[in-house]
Amino acid sequence: PPGFSLAGLFILLRSAGVGAGATLVDLLALTVLVSGFGVAASVASAPALLLGMATQFVGTKRFAFRDRSREWVRQGLAFAAVEALSLVANLALFELALRYTPVPYVLARLACTSLVYFAISLPLWSRVFSLDAAPSTEAA
Repeated sequence: PPGFSLAGLFILLRSAGVGAGATLVDLLALTVLVSGFGVAASVASAPALLLGMATQFVGTKRFAFRDRSREWVRQGLAFAAVEALSLVANLALFELALRYTPVPYVLARLACTSLVYFAISLPLWSRVFSLDAAPSTEAA
């Protein structure tokens, strides 16, 4: 798992880059739905997060952890479990932020997703993906 090693630092940096891209996808979708189509921010939250999560899975596997195994199904299911937990945490925190703070929805989203990323997602992803995984016989 990523830790206080040089390899762990590089995983963190690559993961942060993937996370920035996934966050951009999320924020773009959220903004288009809210500002472009007039959907309430709390309603637009879930589909925007789901688009960001799909981006995050592929980027985390292939770029952040450089996992070249063919374990897409197993890892996808494990990633989905982590993301289900993260989704619930993001939705709850975002709703609380919208309800109890004067922070604009985009800044609230950034704060909530950052907290969930560092507290839940990254630590658990290090258990899902492997750095030196040899390709398995599972279909790609």
